[in-house]
Amino acid sequence: MGVKRGALLAVAVALMLPGSTAAPTLRPRVVLDSGHGGADSGMVSQWVREADVNLAVAKAARSVLERRGVEVIMTRSDTRALHPDKRTDLDRRARLANTGTVSAFVSIHVNAGSPAARGIETFYFGQPLAGQSRSLAVFENGGGASGEALTRQVTSSAQAVLGDVLAQAKLTFSRQLAQGLQAGLVGATGAVNRGVQTDAFYVIRNPTTPAVLVEVGFGSSPTEGPRLAQAAYQQRLGTAIAESLLRFLHQ
Repeated sequence: MGVKRGALLAVAVALMLPGSTAAPTLRPRVVLDSGHGGADSGMVSQWVREADVNLAVAKAARSVLERRGVEVIMTRSDTRALHPDKRTDLDRRARLANTGTVSAFVSIHVNAGSPAARGIETFYFGQPLAGQSRSLAVFENGGGASGEALTRQVTSSAQAVLGDVLAQAKLTFSRQLAQGLQAGLVGATGAVNRGVQTDAFYVIRNPTTPAVLVEVGFGSSPTEGPRLAQAAYQQRLGTAIAESLLRFLHQ
């Protein structure tokens, strides 16, 4: 990286730092995105309906954060989505996060796979990892033909993001946030650690603040599905997300 480019990146990172003097807010503000909602229930198993679990975990995280003085913006506080059209819905969620007014954006989801699939994984925006036969983002971007089309569009822009200085600063802090959340959630739950990865999730492409998407477990798993349905476990997940965010915000 050239000296000039390195200096620009350093400035961009400084502007994005949680608690930066560039931020006009009097207290930290984060966005909690409960994935899916409305007609889009997300994954459904005999144990859980994803949209319901996502909302319960987000509410649990909100309670902890607000008690610690952090302002929380919820993309939804009930069963409704922001818009029936998936792309418009994701756009409206993403627009709630802007550098200078919001310090972090966390999208909460439940995973699906074979009965043997278990564990927690956290994503920040980028190209799907090599060897992935099908991007998980297709499902979270709406599924079906529309999800495929939206994922293709977002994936094609992922490489261009790497050439933008401000976008690089966002990705640097998104990766740090993802690593902190992943460690906090695995430590609090003892779940299988599936690691931090990149993928082309539309909802974390557009926020200009550190943004991540976390899959808190597999609702399709005979082990994790029943656990995800328990209010106490949802509270544990929400608390772990909140405490990880507090560490990221230096609160």
